[in-house]
Amino acid sequence: MLYGIKDCANITLFDKATGDPKLYSDYANVSTNEWSSERVYANAKGTRSIAWDHDRQGTLAIEMEVFDLQWIAIAAGSEIKKGETSIAKREVIHVGADKKAKLSGSPIADSVAIIPVGADDIEHVGDPLVKVVVDGTNVTEVGSGQFAQTGNEITFSTDAVEGTAYAAYYLVLDSDAKVIRISADKFPKTYRVVADVLIREKETGKDEFAQIEYPNARPQSNFTITMSATEPTNLSVTFDLFPNKDKDIAVYKIIGDE
Repeated sequence: MLYGIKDCANITLFDKATGDPKLYSDYANVSTNEWSSERVYANAKGTRSIAWDHDRQGTLAIEMEVFDLQWIAIAAGSEIKKGETSIAKREVIHVGADKKAKLSGSPIADSVAIIPVGADDIEHVGDPLVKVVVDGTNVTEVGSGQFAQTGNEITFSTDAVEGTAYAAYYLVLDSDAKVIRISADKFPKTYRVVADVLIREKETGKDEFAQIEYPNARPQSNFTITMSATEPTNLSVTFDLFPNKDKDIAVYKIIGDE
């Protein structure tokens, strides 16, 4: 029988150490399984005469434009941690008639920096203002080129011009963030990968179910995340494939009718 495939495999990852399912993907665009091996030759009168093959190697690459954050954690050898963390914010504020302005968030202590910006609200057009000491709720005198902060309220100097724009940079706490840490000394785990795909028989046009199992797959530590204003991000994760105790690197199964 002759078959054709026009599909990207659905992927399930199982933690090799525990056997627990880690991730399921039915949204990848491309799955590429590459195989290579080494071949050496014995020559007779300068012509290849006998060949020996050895060191079969394989890789499985998954390419996605829509993806679970777990893919990044898996490639980095990390975990997604949920909880409180600091988040950097930038917002443009304007001097009010009372020489004050309010930030939209609640800044972490000593994290606020204020700098004047141009008409586009982007370009920095001067030096950062210097923060002066706040004594409880009583702000000491704010001089030219200075600011004071009480909670989320910013007080400018008395000579500040009403309506002047400043960029405020500061940190806030997010109590429900998802954090992935990429560490210098942590690398990916090993997984058992199961790939499901439909193949079509040429003569009948009937779709049959195929399953490919990679018993010992470890993601490569190299991965790239490119963010573009014109194209969706294409995340690619590549697994190195290793043999199991039976020397199987992959097992292809064509599932017949029950």
